[in-house]
Amino acid sequence: MLAGMERIDDGNLGIVVAGPTGFGNNVYVVFDKATNEAAFIDAPDGLEVSIAAAELAGVRPSRILLTHGHFDHTATIDALKGHYDAKLYAQASEIGLKEGQLDVPLADGDTVSVGNLVFSVVHVPGHTVGSVTFVHGGHAFVGDTLFPGGPGRTRDNAALQQEIASITSRLYALPDDTTVWPGHGTNTTIAASKAEYAVFAAKEHDPALCGDVNWLES
Repeated sequence: MLAGMERIDDGNLGIVVAGPTGFGNNVYVVFDKATNEAAFIDAPDGLEVSIAAAELAGVRPSRILLTHGHFDHTATIDALKGHYDAKLYAQASEIGLKEGQLDVPLADGDTVSVGNLVFSVVHVPGHTVGSVTFVHGGHAFVGDTLFPGGPGRTRDNAALQQEIASITSRLYALPDDTTVWPGHGTNTTIAASKAEYAVFAAKEHDPALCGDVNWLES
């Protein structure tokens, strides 16, 4: 196995996790082991890492499933589209994309098929207006909406409150044993995140709280 890469198998779902690359981003390739159909989750800097991850899986991804449009998640969209003739799927209202990049606009409740695998699209605004999570079985690819220890960075308290609402009403509705795969850093579970959030929710907070928030310390 290549350094900095891990393969996870869960039924017909295969996941290759690589990196960090770019701004500490994780690279994810998800694929249907029965058909070899595959997709990238996001397109961070480090094209060679994404290609190596696909090669480890033995696939040629035909889709890029974008969790949000921040530059560190979109850096290699054009390169991956050119290399694999891949189509970009993203929330229809998301900002940060160049004209003509979006091939398939997504809305909350949509599904995306990767071979026989079906990923549900869950709109989780807050980190960005068009942030989405892609869910298949016990796996949630959340972008920068949720990390071990807290929510993704927000620009103001209104955005933080929106993000918390997205997390508590949409992500925490997933089964407790769901694995949370964030855009940076290590994974966690819904159960672990709920326990951390309970500490945060029990405390009073500055009405201007935003930025990098930690469930246990903020």
